[in-house]
Amino acid sequence: MKKLLYIFATVCSLLFVSCEEDITLDFDKNIQRLVIEGNLFVGETDYNKIHLSTTTDFYSGVFPTVNNADVSIKDTDSNTVYQFTNVGNGDFTNELFQPEIGGNYELTVMYNNETYTATSTLLASPEILNVDQKDDGGIMGDSYEISFNFQDNANEENYYLVQMTYPVDDYLGVADDQFTNGNIMNDMYFFDKEDLKPGDNLNHSITSISKQYYQYLSKLLSISSDSGNPFSSPMGTIKGNIVNQTNQSNFALGYFHIAKRNHYTYTVK
Repeated sequence: MKKLLYIFATVCSLLFVSCEEDITLDFDKNIQRLVIEGNLFVGETDYNKIHLSTTTDFYSGVFPTVNNADVSIKDTDSNTVYQFTNVGNGDFTNELFQPEIGGNYELTVMYNNETYTATSTLLASPEILNVDQKDDGGIMGDSYEISFNFQDNANEENYYLVQMTYPVDDYLGVADDQFTNGNIMNDMYFFDKEDLKPGDNLNHSITSISKQYYQYLSKLLSISSDSGNPFSSPMGTIKGNIVNQTNQSNFALGYFHIAKRNHYTYTVK
């Protein structure tokens, strides 16, 4: 019996040693898809553009940009079409495009003889009413607890994108009003006191988003959380709201969404 155990242990040790060899996985390098980044924020110059690129080899850190496409956004309420001009690096812009709250818009991208479309409605976002700060927050009472409060609309289902930038990190998350419909909602944060000091600024923004976009972002954030890295490669393909009208099997990645963010800057006391 002791001899059998010795042989088993020896085999196992050899297996573990052999596992140190590098392995390169042979991913399919031939499927190239168009990526459409169409997240526009009204009144924010840096986010008033459509960015086009293509997927690339799994082991490559460079995403090829697309500059030879035809890009436009149509105001479907007035039938006005805004042509977006390529300014290089895969970016397409139109400074005259000024979407309005409640407006309905359709993105059209024509690339490689195929037409991609998506629609978005510009929703009104809530304003931050006030901010509460506690200096003894957290389980041990040694953290800052800061809550941004806003009023939820009781007459509709609401979904929100919240973002926070502070001196040592950034945060992005989504929320809904399933259990708080019509109430004052709290976007609450806990900060270690070594990361936040009196006088530091917290730059907060809140955006009303559609249910479909909420579900899309929830999946992306879930993958980021599981991997521990928000910039990691997804474990599977997550489709957005963009449809290839010419060949549906050759779908694009990305999302088209127009929003009006409300910003609030809070100075820690």
